[in-house]
Amino acid sequence: MENPYAGHLAHTPYTSLYHSPTGMTITLLAKKGGVGKSTVCLLLYEAFRKAGKSVAIQDWDAQGTSNKALGLLNGQRAEHGQTYDILLIDTPPSLEHAATAAAVRSADIAIVVTSPAPADLWEAEEAVRFVQAKAPTAVARVLFNKVRKNTILGRLLSESSKTVEAQMIPVNLSARECYQHAVGQGWAALDAAAREEVLQLAVSLMSLNNTVESEQSIETV
Repeated sequence: MENPYAGHLAHTPYTSLYHSPTGMTITLLAKKGGVGKSTVCLLLYEAFRKAGKSVAIQDWDAQGTSNKALGLLNGQRAEHGQTYDILLIDTPPSLEHAATAAAVRSADIAIVVTSPAPADLWEAEEAVRFVQAKAPTAVARVLFNKVRKNTILGRLLSESSKTVEAQMIPVNLSARECYQHAVGQGWAALDAAAREEVLQLAVSLMSLNNTVESEQSIETV
């Protein structure tokens, strides 16, 4: 059988990730495709870059969406031996692939991306348990993507979040057409409301990382 990851992942040493030892490593994962994981990865990349951070993406999704987008945006792919303020890892849409497990083990923060749909939430719960099993020290959080706030599912987010054994990121990403265009056009494709939403998400993650680092410092004293 032909290896679907040939030419993209086949020669990548999963056990030696391009980990940023002095920065923050954020792994984005989902059990299945269609929840917008790669789009979220690109949006975060653009937000952190706008904030003046050195940021790179390690794309291990066979579709290569993040790598293709970086090529259009003159963006930064992760390079072995390089250090970044923030390293984003885009994983295959599978919990069974070795790359997903390796990326989770290298994460400071593991973000499970999901939509508010019940079927997606069931898959998100499995992904959270996967993170907790593979990387107990990583901070696991769930991000609601493609949220339509004026719908029943959108209004029931707080109730839906109780079905998942991990805290929700307080910022949700709305279902915006401009987010799709951002994959090819970057920050310029986003309107003011979208930019504010994505920047709030980036700030939330930076604050979370700072809190974790402070707690770790206290524990080592």
